[in-house]
Amino acid sequence: MLTFYLAMVENEEDADKVTYIYENFYSLMAYSAGEVLGHNKHDVEDVVHSSMIKIIENIRFISFSDMNRAKNFCMTVARNKAKDFCKRKDNRLLPLDEAFSENIEEECDPVEMIITCESYNIIVRAIESLDEKYRDVCMLKYLHGLKEREIAELLDISPKTVGTRIFRGKQLLREALRKENTYVQ
Repeated sequence: MLTFYLAMVENEEDADKVTYIYENFYSLMAYSAGEVLGHNKHDVEDVVHSSMIKIIENIRFISFSDMNRAKNFCMTVARNKAKDFCKRKDNRLLPLDEAFSENIEEECDPVEMIITCESYNIIVRAIESLDEKYRDVCMLKYLHGLKEREIAELLDISPKTVGTRIFRGKQLLREALRKENTYVQ
């Protein structure tokens, strides 16, 4: 199957990215899709295949400078493709708990590292507490650094819808962070 995916890319750098994703994230993507689909092996395979194609179409947005972001990006695509699959099949969606791990630069001052880590964890918890439609766009915007146009393309929704969800999600994030006794302007 990797040969099929490699045939879709145009240069060696993208081929290296696809190979890395396939070898390191494919099973995580299958797990993410399986959480939504109830681990139906054939449906999971279809969804992960569809996810890989979507990722290859958007390979320019994936940076391997932060492996956790790249991994979370791939898992988010798989989860969203599984949700789309469920909608088309009129299946019921199952809840999904997604874990995040932080990546902190090695050159940071230890105090900065603690503050950065705690701030990151607070923000991640706040984003995870959002309704699903706001959570996905906020994850892609704030944790993965994608632009609204890129998010719209990735999730197959209009840029206007993405903008609206980000705006509302940001309002909900402020409320959630205030409840955590964190002042956000």
